[in-house]
Formats: sequence, structure tokens, C-alpha cells
Amino acid sequence: MDLDPSQYSDADRRQVDPPIQVDAATWSKAGQLDWWVKERQQWLGRVRGADGKQHWIKSADLRPASGSVRQ
Repeated sequence: MDLDPSQYSDADRRQVDPPIQVDAATWSKAGQLDWWVKERQQWLGRVRGADGKQHWIKSADLRPASGSVRQ
């Protein structure tokens, strides 16, 4: 899935600045979260993995990584 946050209204997107480390549903390290978008009534987070690839993951399947600082 390749979503572009700029194509969403302000009500349907949230930038995470600075990006934070997150874990995915397997609760293994997923990467850095930098955007939220609302697609079909559910929030998705854009996460860049260690390999540099971006993935969109359901909000229910993400949580801050251990030691990640929330602002």
C-alpha cells in the first residue's frame, strides 16, 4: 500500500515530529513512525523500517517502542 499523506485533509492526517520508534503487532521492532492518516475510518501509521522501506500499519498494531520518548 502506498499512501501519500499530502493527499489527505488536515483532519485525516497527523505528522509525528520528530518520528518515534515503534513496535508492530508481533511486538518486534518495526521502525520509525512519521505520519498518521485516516483511511476508510481507521488510522494507519507510516513506518520506515531498518531496510529503508515504508510500510503502512494499522494503529491497533502499533505501540511506542521501549524507551521511546513521547512529547
